[in-house]
This record gives sequence, C-alpha cells and structure tokens, in this order.
Amino acid sequence: MLRKAAICALLATAVVVAGCGSSDDSTSGEDTQAITELVAKLNQATRDRDASEFCLIMQPSAVDETFHDIDRCVSETKPILKAAGAQPVLKVETIEVNGDIATVTFNGGGGREAKFVREGGQWYVPLSQSEITTGSGSGESEG
Repeated sequence: MLRKAAICALLATAVVVAGCGSSDDSTSGEDTQAITELVAKLNQATRDRDASEFCLIMQPSAVDETFHDIDRCVSETKPILKAAGAQPVLKVETIEVNGDIATVTFNGGGGREAKFVREGGQWYVPLSQSEITTGSGSGESEG
C-alpha cells in the first residue's frame, strides 16, 4: 500500500506539482542538457506508459528503499501508469540548480515546477517531492 502511494506521488510529480524556492547558483550547460533529457524521458515514459523506463529514471536509492529492486518497481508501477491515462507533455521553461537539487519550471502558467535530484553524478526524478530539501545536495548522494 505504501508503494502504491509513493508511485501515485511520483505520478503527481509527472503532472507537475507546485513548488517554491529558488537558487542563486548558476546552472551549467551540462546540467541543463541532462535535466532537459531527463524531462524528455519522463514525457516518453508517461506517454508510452513504460514502467521499465519510468523506474529507470527514478532516483535509485528511493527505488531500492521503496521497492527493494527494479523488477518490483516495474511490476507495481505498470498498472498505475496504465490507470493514470494520458499525461500532459512537460516543456522546460527554466532550470535552477542548487547543489544536487534542480528546480525546473515548466511552461504552461501558474509557476508549475518540480524538483529533480542528482545521485551518483546523474539526474533523476525523486520518488517524493515532499522529502527534498534545498541545500541537502552536499555530495552525500554517492554511495
């Protein structure tokens, strides 16, 4: 039941949750490209309802903690993606990086944004937007 709630929260992220905060840190071209590619993968996974791809773009430590392995993530995510139906296509407007956390604002009004996390040098979709705190990206993600 907890896993289903976590996946539903993740799907809410895919639909874009409202967030807050900003950063004065500059965003490198490399980060911008990686995050833009991640959003494209998220769009593709939700459009195709591809649970395998969806689980691969989720933060690995959260997948391990919540599902214990990728196969279980896929099997539990598949019916939820199917039930979620069509999702809007996310189009990146701005990206602000603060350590290992990126705040991405999407086109479409209302300041819709979501946070993404860097783990092991790569950007991922977090399992829960509510557990992300600005400034926690101090390099502790490796391991």
